[in-house]
Parts: sequence; C-alpha cells; structure tokens
Amino acid sequence: MPTTPLELLDLLLTRDATQRIRLVNAALASTMMALAALVMHLMTWLGVNDGTGLWIWTVVAVLSLVAMFVAIRLGWTARLDDPSLAMPQLLCAVASAAVAYRIAGAGHGATLLLVALVLMFGMFGLRRTQAWLIAAYTIAAFALAMYSGAREHPAIYDPHVQAGYFVGFVVFVCGFLAVNERVAAMRQRLRSQKSELATALERINRLATRDELTGLLNRRAMAALLDAEQHRSLRAGHQWSVAILDVDHFKRVNDLHGHAAGDEALCAVARVCASIMRKCDSVCRWGGEEYVLLFRDSDPQLPFAAAERIRTTLESTQVCFGSTTFGVTVSIGVAAHVPGEDAASTLSRADRALYEAKAAGRNRVWGGGTEPGRSSGI
Repeated sequence: MPTTPLELLDLLLTRDATQRIRLVNAALASTMMALAALVMHLMTWLGVNDGTGLWIWTVVAVLSLVAMFVAIRLGWTARLDDPSLAMPQLLCAVASAAVAYRIAGAGHGATLLLVALVLMFGMFGLRRTQAWLIAAYTIAAFALAMYSGAREHPAIYDPHVQAGYFVGFVVFVCGFLAVNERVAAMRQRLRSQKSELATALERINRLATRDELTGLLNRRAMAALLDAEQHRSLRAGHQWSVAILDVDHFKRVNDLHGHAAGDEALCAVARVCASIMRKCDSVCRWGGEEYVLLFRDSDPQLPFAAAERIRTTLESTQVCFGSTTFGVTVSIGVAAHVPGEDAASTLSRADRALYEAKAAGRNRVWGGGTEPGRSSGI
C-alpha cells in the first residue's frame, strides 16, 4: 500500500509519462468544474438565484468529468483515436456551462467566465476541424440558453441584454478560434523544425561515422569498434581477428583511367567486402585505398577464408566506368587477436602481414602473428 504522497500520486496518475499528462488534464477539468459548482452554490446561498435544478446540475456536471478521468486511469480509452477524451470532456463542459448559464438566474453573467476557462484549457490542443466543431457547438449551446432564458424569464434575462451578450460571445469564441489557428500553425512549424533537426542530426551522425564515397564505416568508427571488441574480449574471452586490405597499384588505376574511375574501383571493393562478410562483422574504409575488416567471434581459420574469398572475387570482377572496363587485385594481411594485447597491436600485426603480402608479389592473403608465413594467391 502507498504510504508517501509521491506514492499516492503515482497510484492516482501512474508513472507512464503520456498517461500522466492525460490524467493531469482530466483532473484539472474535473477540478475546474467542481470549483464552478461551488461558485454556483455560493450564488444560491447569497440569494442571487433560487437554486432550481442546481443539485442535479452539480452531480451530472462533476461526475461526468470524474467518470472520464476514471476511464482514462483504468486504460479503457487507450485504443481510442482520442485516448485523452479531449473532445468528450469539452462537449460535456460546454453543455454544463450552458446549463449553468440558464439556471444561474441574475448571476448568469458570471457563468460566461466558466466557458472562457473551458475554451482556454481545451481548445488549444485540438486539431483545426475539432476546434471549429467545438466553436459552433458552443455558440449553438449558449444561443439556446440565452433564447430560452429571455423567453421564459425576460425580467431576469432581458432580451436586449441577451442579444448583446450573444454578439459579444460570438466575437469572443471567434477570437479563440483565431488564437487556436495561430497555435496550430506554431505547432506545425515546430513539428517541421523538429523533423528537419532529426534529419540534420542523422546526416551529421552519418558523416561522423561513414565514409562519404563508399558508405562504409570510416576510420574513427572502426577504431572505436576495435577498442570495444578488445574490451569485450577481455570480459568474455572470445576470439576475434582483423584484416587490412589494400588495392594493388591503385595509383596506376588513377593514372590510366582517371580519378573518377578510381573512385568506382574503391566502391566496387567496398561492395564485394560488404557482400561476403557476415552481418556480425564490420568493414571500413581506413583511408585512401586501404580497408580494415573486423571478424567477431571467429576462430583464426574463418577470417583467412573470408579474406581469400574477397581476393578471388575481386580478381575475377571487372570494374566498369563509362566505356572503360578494367580489373583490380588486392593484397590482404590477416591477424588473430592475442588475448591480453590491445587493438592497436593486433592491427599492427595485420599491417605487417599486408606488407609481407605485397613483398611476396601482391594479390594474395597473408596471415600475421599467430600463423606466420601462411599465404595464398598467385
């Protein structure tokens, strides 16, 4: 059982942020109606009116809003298009205000303040169509209340005064509509700006972690992944490996076919690497024509086999750029992580293996560190 005020508040309003907002608004509406009922009873006590129908009005007006609060709290409205019951609460509050105007007698002018509160707290959260519907409904409800009062009790509801009230009331409601339009426009502008900001942040995040040419991870992102993998290995003791891939004689590709063709060759290498590597692995453009491949949760045989498959696939792939077609080969150095060493050391061994692959004639895969001298290729 809740014992502290905060626990009681959580029991009443729940801890769900969205539901809490709905319940707070519903509780505010119920409280305002209860205060309005108190004012109506005060006017009766002061002799402003005879109190005819007051208790019936009080019970119906207050309990209807309380019932809506309970329905929201119990989750009965969760699947509705309007789970906060904003429209039903407004319709009920306006009807209650119109009836209050009719039974308030000589104090009927004070009840116009009640409808002002209702519109102020309720209309600004409505869509345009809903706001117009509530405005028309409010004008119609008070037109009926003013007309019936002037017809049945002209001494209290002077017809000329009621006509003046009605004109002023229409202007008042139209003013609320105008403000609602401005607020709706501001909300739309904020939503648009929020969407643009989210798009910009997504683009910034992509630029910060992705290579602009190939779409692969960039060097910064891969360095962070390598460090994270090294720390994960310390905790769990799993195996992982890293490979460095370099496009053979890439300067010659640029010189013979142009830099745009060289860019297409880099993209072709990226596509082949991404298509062969597992989803749990990662590949990045390390810089220039170099790529780094991270193989997670793998024994030393798998990275070597994957690297060899990448090499042979690229060897048989023709890069097409305009009317030009040419081939590329790659050299790859592979190193398995040794428990206890840092990521930079593993990468350094892969780099030495790459150097050995180049020294042995390029277009081959060379294992470094734990498998010295292991190679494949022509």
